[in-house]
Amino acid sequence: MAYYLLHRNQPSAKRLVTQLSRLSNYVSTNVVSESDVLVRWGATEESDPAQGMVLNSKDAIARIASRNTMAKFLRRVGVRVAPRSSKNGGVTSFSRQYRIPMFELMPIGCFRSDSGASWTQARISRLQPSFQEISLTGDKQTRRAVFLATRTLHALGLDFGMVSIGVGPKGALHVLDVTATPVLEGRMLEVYKEAMNAFMEREERARYSGASTLMLGTDVEVMLQNAQGKMVLASNYFTRKGRVGCDDRSVNFDGKRLPLMELRPLPDSSPNGLLNNLRATMREASERIGRPLVRWRAGSMPFRPYCTGGHIHFSGVPFSSRLVKALDNYLGLMMMAVEDRKTAALRRPKYGYLGDIRHKDYGGFEYRTPGSFVCSRDATVAAFHLAHFIAAEHRNLPIPDLYSSHSQFAFYDGHLSQLRPLILRNIETVRQHAAYSQYREYVEPLFAMIEQGRTWDESKDVRVEWNIPLTTLRRKQVKRTRRVRVTGS
Repeated sequence: MAYYLLHRNQPSAKRLVTQLSRLSNYVSTNVVSESDVLVRWGATEESDPAQGMVLNSKDAIARIASRNTMAKFLRRVGVRVAPRSSKNGGVTSFSRQYRIPMFELMPIGCFRSDSGASWTQARISRLQPSFQEISLTGDKQTRRAVFLATRTLHALGLDFGMVSIGVGPKGALHVLDVTATPVLEGRMLEVYKEAMNAFMEREERARYSGASTLMLGTDVEVMLQNAQGKMVLASNYFTRKGRVGCDDRSVNFDGKRLPLMELRPLPDSSPNGLLNNLRATMREASERIGRPLVRWRAGSMPFRPYCTGGHIHFSGVPFSSRLVKALDNYLGLMMMAVEDRKTAALRRPKYGYLGDIRHKDYGGFEYRTPGSFVCSRDATVAAFHLAHFIAAEHRNLPIPDLYSSHSQFAFYDGHLSQLRPLILRNIETVRQHAAYSQYREYVEPLFAMIEQGRTWDESKDVRVEWNIPLTTLRRKQVKRTRRVRVTGS
């Protein structure tokens, strides 16, 4: 493997090459193979190579060339950006500012200034002396800032850069600027050197070890409905914890009335093992509810304003921005293609946006972009198998740029016709992959739905779709009734 840095002789780029022995200057005569990595340091005339991995594509860097254009785009996809101007003539004051350097969609440091310095909308590319390094997880506001930085960088299709964030008068966080070429001096040079060294070591290990320790998990949200079509609280039957529990969202934020049931089956190393565990968890939930007239609803939004999602958990595979982009292209888009258009549009972009991920305490992460796919058994089976396929093979999959304004607006507005050519091309890419044969029988029903233009039916009772019986608890009730009669006779 070779690692190249494409740059325009910026001092920061020169420092990186000097500090990293495995990193070479890229020149036009270099031949980039499929196992090589090209790191683009800012805008250059060179096109992205046809092969290999590219960090910060040419198109992604172009999206941040104009701050005004970038700000309009980010607002349109649900990211809060500082206003264009303020009442005092274009100078905006923030009580606090953050500078968050990122690499491979991971925060590699966090710097904060409490000086309350004004911001004049000038582009931001360096740390000022007033900024001090702080813990990434030190307090709730810092964690929110890191989350916003991660979402912002991915929405732009960037793999690394520095996101600047301001804290408004009421504690609201606003993106101030994004740079793909932060000035690397002092501590900033150190964090990027450490991050790139770790990236190279991780890539080389992964190339040889594969994903043999890959584990899949899921948590799926379901809502309950009575015979009159009204919502039934999941907290009538479950607590927050356990294999079957309640999501934390509550009615009117009262913290007590919890409407969403969450299915949390045991993880497994195989997609079919996870499916078996999910079915067992469904049976447990059905027995504990024990009411045949309480229907289960899933999809995107069974009852307004509550959104339901299908989250897939990964461990045993190194996290990377390439993996997240592969999940967006080969899983998120596929699920979007079969969703109910109306409810999916209500869910996004606040929930289920592209690259919606959460890192977990066990060292893995969850991908949260799809809706609650359990309303369709075929979609669920395909989702688990596609997730396993993508995690194992994402380094060998082409990654189309899904992050242009045209594509993202179509995704969030539910304009499938605009995305259909990309989706069909991605389907063919999967079908032609050498490893697809072991997944084919499980994934093809979903691909057939997409090609035929069919969507899942969110009005279905999930228990009926999965043939979940209700007889177990009813037999127990009959036995108890018989014992009462014998005792009383």
